[in-house]
Amino acid sequence: MVRTIRDIAKSAGVSVSTVSKVINNYPNVSDKTKERVLRVVREEQFVPNSTARGLVKGSTQTLGLFLTTGLTHPYFVQLLAGLEESLKESGYDLIYLAQIDWNPEYSLVRHCRSRNVDGVLIFGFQRNDLNFDEMLQSEIPTMFIDLDLIGSRAGFITSDNVDSMRQAVSYLTGLGHRKIAFVAGYQDSYVGKLRFEGYRQGIQESDLPYSSEYTFFGDFTRDSGYAAMKQFLECSAPPTAVICCSDMSALGVIEAAAEAGLTVPQDLSVIGFDDIEISRYTNPPLTTIRQDFQTIGRQAVLQLDQLIRTPHIAPPTLIIPTELIIRGSCGICRDSE
Repeated sequence: MVRTIRDIAKSAGVSVSTVSKVINNYPNVSDKTKERVLRVVREEQFVPNSTARGLVKGSTQTLGLFLTTGLTHPYFVQLLAGLEESLKESGYDLIYLAQIDWNPEYSLVRHCRSRNVDGVLIFGFQRNDLNFDEMLQSEIPTMFIDLDLIGSRAGFITSDNVDSMRQAVSYLTGLGHRKIAFVAGYQDSYVGKLRFEGYRQGIQESDLPYSSEYTFFGDFTRDSGYAAMKQFLECSAPPTAVICCSDMSALGVIEAAAEAGLTVPQDLSVIGFDDIEISRYTNPPLTTIRQDFQTIGRQAVLQLDQLIRTPHIAPPTLIIPTELIIRGSCGICRDSE
């Protein structure tokens, strides 16, 4: 059984360097020699060692993925589909880089270098979660997803979070709603701040007064939406509509509303964000802001590939448009009838 490149060279009657040239598709090998080597490779089902080949070529064709959301999070599952499409096209493999929480001296840069990745995708973090300054100064090609960090070889990609919320407010005011509450994400998160800004802009553009009692800062979970709705129900004039920073928090809002005897959308209109798969199967189906996960994932890989291949290219900053998906969780405000 052939196990090494030396075995291939011996069986084909050529030098080790010639086999290496054939495997790596160098042009200065005759067709006759190339065919002889490839015949042995096929017959012996030889697979080149990518790590060893990477040491020679200076590339392992491997990207690292670093995230905090967890591999089963609905957002990540859909994002991964977009990543996979471009990975197939560009020929990269993807490895998951797990943070070593117990090590106070953990370094993402050292981690990336120890795994010999050509570049890294980072998703789900906030600015102060790790020492990203070290990453930005490291010259490791990097694409941040939903975090606006830029370095000499690092760019970012995100959805149009501001315009998304302006659209949501405009849609609800068009249905006659004037008391529109907002379930925000983390106060210090990049996308959370932008979505809150979009909500404030939408309220202002609709000539509605902003009320802090209609804003709940939590996270992006179902529990956060549930707690938010409980708080809104205590208002002197409870909202007739709620916009949420995620579909999961929207589900929590609907649950708390149902417990209070309210019906969606007759008594309360609800809009989510993400358009995760479950949103179309809720009762009623959830009106939501659809993020283009396919494009985000695909462009994250394509832009990272450009950073890897072209060291002096300007770091990309991409804002991907969203779409308001109208389903059954919003209705005409009874107060306006």
